Amino acid sequence: MDIKRWLLLLSLMLWIPGCMSLKGDRLLKNEQYQDGLATFTGIVHEEPQNPEAQYYLGRFYLALERPEEALPHLKQAVKGDPAKADYHFWLGVAYWAIRDFDLERKSYLQALAKDPKHVPARLYLAHNFLDSGEWQEALDNYDLLLRREPYNPEALYNRALALKELHRPKEEARAFKRYLQYYQEGKWALRAVDHLNRLGKFSYRNFTIGYRRVTLEHIPFPPGSAKLLSQGKPSLQVLGTILSINDKIWLEVVCYKNGDPSLATARAKAVRDYLLQEYPRLKPSRIGVRGIGRTERIKTGSKVYLLDDSTTFITTRK
Repeated sequence: MDIKRWLLLLSLMLWIPGCMSLKGDRLLKNEQYQDGLATFTGIVHEEPQNPEAQYYLGRFYLALERPEEALPHLKQAVKGDPAKADYHFWLGVAYWAIRDFDLERKSYLQALAKDPKHVPARLYLAHNFLDSGEWQEALDNYDLLLRREPYNPEALYNRALALKELHRPKEEARAFKRYLQYYQEGKWALRAVDHLNRLGKFSYRNFTIGYRRVTLEHIPFPPGSAKLLSQGKPSLQVLGTILSINDKIWLEVVCYKNGDPSLATARAKAVRDYLLQEYPRLKPSRIGVRGIGRTERIKTGSKVYLLDDSTTFITTRK
């Protein structure tokens, strides 16, 4: 079979139901955007009324950050097959990219009219409301999405932001804690903790460990005891892992217990002993301990908070 006949056969195969979407999805997944652009430009040239080809061509233009060129193809896809919720959704994304937020919202609403269970459209509609300052509408849509996807990180985090703007601090705090229950790494976790600390909630705190700022959960102890509770061990494992990877970090464990410096010192030693036991390659000289028998003073913004019972971590690089 000569090459021209092979190419003709290949192009014809793409028009078989299902083949085009398999090809388009594979190229998108593999980030072969230029290949996808070339492939679907050819198909659209041969069959301009094919809504699926128009859709994928628009998707590849979007992936290449060329939304103005994506827009007419996605419009053609919607016109050719208005029942497809995905086509409306991605048209909305194109409108967002050119900052036409009214038409963006309209497209998401049309996607949801076709498929009320369309998660991306619900999420991006909520984002659109949040960006425009319509806090209650954003909250309502994040709640609708979370009924279907209870662990969606964007919805969990932005739901808390909507509650913040609605001046509902108790619910805001619960929402940020719910986010951190599932996601304790990355910039959103750091920001969630900053929001909680601003509210005077210190069940999570951010610490600079070596070169990294990390989120750690409060290290709890039973009343009057220096026995570590299991709740704090995952955070100590984060610390131990960082110390094991970078041997130039030295750690000081500082425990506060108002009115009881001996108990504070015993708790700091318990933290150190746990790290040395779980990470035997750590040198004991790299972990210092200090117990302080007064409150820890924490300033967030213009407010100062006093913690009777807390653990903090100080690192130096050597």
